[in-house]
Amino acid sequence: MANPADRTIGRRQFVRGALGAGMTSSLLTSLPFQAASAEAKELRILFPGGTWKEWFEQSYVTPFAQKKGIKPLWKTGLGYEPLMIAQRARPQWDIAQLNQNTSSQQGALNTVIELKEDRIPNLKRIHPSFRYPYVAGMVHTPYGLAVNTKRIKKPITSWFDLWDPEFAGKIAFPDWVWTGEEVFHAINILAGGDPENVDPGIAKLKELYKTNKAQTINNVEHTKQLLLAEEVWICPYFGARTEQAQTAGAPVEFVIPKEGGLSWTFNVGVIANRPKDSIELSEAFVNDTLDAEKQLAFCKLCGYPPTNLELMRNLPPDLKKLHYSDADLEGIGKLARRFDYMAQFAYRDRNRERWNKEVLGS
Repeated sequence: MANPADRTIGRRQFVRGALGAGMTSSLLTSLPFQAASAEAKELRILFPGGTWKEWFEQSYVTPFAQKKGIKPLWKTGLGYEPLMIAQRARPQWDIAQLNQNTSSQQGALNTVIELKEDRIPNLKRIHPSFRYPYVAGMVHTPYGLAVNTKRIKKPITSWFDLWDPEFAGKIAFPDWVWTGEEVFHAINILAGGDPENVDPGIAKLKELYKTNKAQTINNVEHTKQLLLAEEVWICPYFGARTEQAQTAGAPVEFVIPKEGGLSWTFNVGVIANRPKDSIELSEAFVNDTLDAEKQLAFCKLCGYPPTNLELMRNLPPDLKKLHYSDADLEGIGKLARRFDYMAQFAYRDRNRERWNKEVLGS
């Protein structure tokens, strides 16, 4: 099979895959479309729920709404990309949380607009590692393995330590629509696969579930509960969330595997084809998320490192633990740089069907 680096997924093929099965009218739900007035009075937000939403609202949305005299309108959950695609000619929402890969995919489908410094001046204050055409991170989220040091005495150094038979029944893997799809592709690459050939990843994860009796973790809170109860000893997880579980009493530590960790660059993207005043309001909001003072407030709540250069260089003493050197950032990101996000998205329906049937057995 050809090296994936030698292939590119054409735009038409990508769009056909993205607009395939599942893009039904049932996705056009929840909010009747209304033409906006001359000045937008609402900021309509697609965003995950839980503490992540609470922190985001406290640090960014509430201060912005008060400053602008507008009302936030939320739709919370996971996996809104199909909704954005289905509504792209007549969108009902203004902004949506994205990361570096989902924003690139949505950008290719013209559902979000490219961010420009003349409209979002704080872009120039963001570290280049966390700036992408359609999203600029408000934080980045180092991701590796959470390990129970009370139950596991041997050194954990690799993603493949998840398959150690000594940990059978005490292993967990993230749900596909949470972070599971991303972690699956990391395992598939390490097992010798590529975006067009996911057989190695399917085989490895089938073994993890069938032989090592892996559990599925659904979100950060669910994972924390299982780590605290010591029902899970090792699982893929976020660095800051591992530390929060440790503070709550779980005997865990965070490990970046030798093959490289992962890191998501999170923020909201500006949805295209909205009225001009709504887009302007959204861009002003994104600009606020890139402000050093606003990021400081968010980082204090979530425990993830900032992306604003001024804040990265001048972290207060209580947040010095969030400093990452260039070498650290290189190690965290080296595995993700092997991803082909467009190809993964083009084949996502096929891959998810295989995941459900062959790995989960549903």
